[in-house]
Amino acid sequence: MQSGNLWQVLGLCLLLVGAWAQDDSEQKPYEVSISGNSVELTCPRDFENGIQWKRNNEQMKGHNEKHLFLDNFSEMENSGYYQCLATEGNTEAAHTLYLKARVCKNCMEVNLLEVATIIVVDICITLGLLLLVYYWSKSRKAKATPMTRGAGAGGRPRGQNRERPPPVPNPDYEPIRKGQRDLYAGLNQRGV
Repeated sequence: MQSGNLWQVLGLCLLLVGAWAQDDSEQKPYEVSISGNSVELTCPRDFENGIQWKRNNEQMKGHNEKHLFLDNFSEMENSGYYQCLATEGNTEAAHTLYLKARVCKNCMEVNLLEVATIIVVDICITLGLLLLVYYWSKSRKAKATPMTRGAGAGGRPRGQNRERPPPVPNPDYEPIRKGQRDLYAGLNQRGV
């Protein structure tokens, strides 16, 4: 066998032994269940001699089972470090968890699919209302009569009224006649 292959096989064997040793020493996680205003802790391992529970290094009396039920949980009073202790033979095993939870009586659990469905339905309803208002206002504009400014307001008449003759000139002003153009030609000279 070549030395390169020998090192690869040796490295693979060391990885397998390390992974096998790590599986035995790895702790299983606690299970925490929150329902309403109560919390349930489940010790990660089963012990034959029973379990003792501690909170902030103080013995909790009357709790010797794998499950610890905390009714009327309060974030201020019941938060802290929880341990489940057990002795097997000459060894004592302790699993520690820091618990800080908020609970409420009328809370309702909603999964991700329900939240996504609510958001999509809300967006669809909003877009539907937006289109409804748009088409309603568009049809309302089409039915409305156009408003025009009258000639008395100083504006030019629009539409069919364009073909009317201009208004009668004010009698105080006299129209310029052909022979009088020279008389008025010097009044409005620009830069000459």
